[in-house]
Amino acid sequence: MSYKRSALMQERMEQNRETILLSARELIAQGGFKDAQIQAIAERAGVSSGLVYRYFDNKSQILIEVLSEAIQYEFQILNNIAASNFSAQEKLHKAVTTFVKRALNSPQLAYSLMFEPVDASIEHERFRSKQLIKQSINQILAEGKINGEFGFEDLNTAALCVVGAMTFVVIEPLNPSKNVRFDQAYKDYFVKQIADFCVSGVLIKEENHSVNIQK
Repeated sequence: MSYKRSALMQERMEQNRETILLSARELIAQGGFKDAQIQAIAERAGVSSGLVYRYFDNKSQILIEVLSEAIQYEFQILNNIAASNFSAQEKLHKAVTTFVKRALNSPQLAYSLMFEPVDASIEHERFRSKQLIKQSINQILAEGKINGEFGFEDLNTAALCVVGAMTFVVIEPLNPSKNVRFDQAYKDYFVKQIADFCVSGVLIKEENHSVNIQK
């Protein structure tokens, strides 16, 4: 009986923790990190502020975990693309397209996770997140280099350039203060331009003029 109570208690604690993290993520998606205050998170989760502090030391710890969970999900998506049976050129195009599309589909959340000013501890997690993205891109680029599709000189530099393009290029459209609204046709065009640019940058020189990958 004691074991059963302990198991139920553990399950309830895990549910509380996940509810708090989900509430924080929803608040960030609506108004950014500034809206994800402890009291607001507690109210949205239907718990007391005191209970939130039972699971997390402070607001930064909550935001770091939200960021970590989000990037792990994106990392898995990119890894699945990297492990697919497409050519390296197709994988890179699909990886960039998928990442940018997902960012544009949740603009406030993506902007906050990638660009909103934060304290040093969250910025450190943000840097680690970009390293995970680069890891997936590295895998695709290395494959393309080996099989003769890509012609860059240094793998790390090429990966940094691709990750930089696929993340920082969306600052303007994602920035809530810019109030940019894309219709679907332009969004598709915008995403394709970014993916084409990334692929063109690593193709062997004689192929640089012929990037033509379908979405």
